[in-house]
Amino acid sequence: MTATVTPTGIGREGTVVADGRRRAFIGSFTAAGGPGIVTAAVAPGSGALTVLSTVDAVPDPSYLALSSDGRTLYAVSETAEGAVAAFRVTGEGTEPAGRPVRVDGSGPTHLSVHAGHVLTANYGSGSVSVVPVRPDGRLGPVSGVVRHSGSGPHPQRQQGPHTHQVRPDPSGRWTVAVDLGTDSVRVCALTGGTLVPRREIALRPGSGPGTWPSTRAARTRTSSTN
Repeated sequence: MTATVTPTGIGREGTVVADGRRRAFIGSFTAAGGPGIVTAAVAPGSGALTVLSTVDAVPDPSYLALSSDGRTLYAVSETAEGAVAAFRVTGEGTEPAGRPVRVDGSGPTHLSVHAGHVLTANYGSGSVSVVPVRPDGRLGPVSGVVRHSGSGPHPQRQQGPHTHQVRPDPSGRWTVAVDLGTDSVRVCALTGGTLVPRREIALRPGSGPGTWPSTRAARTRTSSTN
């Protein structure tokens, strides 16, 4: 996953621009030989990338998300133990901001930043974790976990829940968690550092939903499990 940023503020299309410079952050799977989190300069016009630095502070930082001010980058550690980590954004790269925090779930595959918390979708355990963000951008201990239940018709991919994505809805009032294993979308309210389930929306059996776009005309993207 790639996030395009620069240090001082969020601009159009999720980019951050400062002093005419633009940066891209690129996650990877270190278990497959990836370098960790890569920071690259983005050339104006062409979009060509030039690697500036790498940070190998956590294993398998496969998905990244920026804070709203662009000063802190958050990364999952998509491992069986499951963790999330914060990094300070500098001119030429990133540096760890505190220690990684366990999410009490396995295989976190997606995260989002919402209402002073980092939310992780834990594919392996079929759960969603809530991790508070401190005023300086560092992470506190996990404050809540919602564990999904259920299964789908595919004998390999849907033997149990596999949360694939979690993010706020366009209104910012609700969080939406997409579960590939149960063919459903769960809507929760983030209250006091915990997620309170409000509704579960069933989708076509075997559709294997993967993502829920954050638009008012959102449609679920599915990955066929047939």
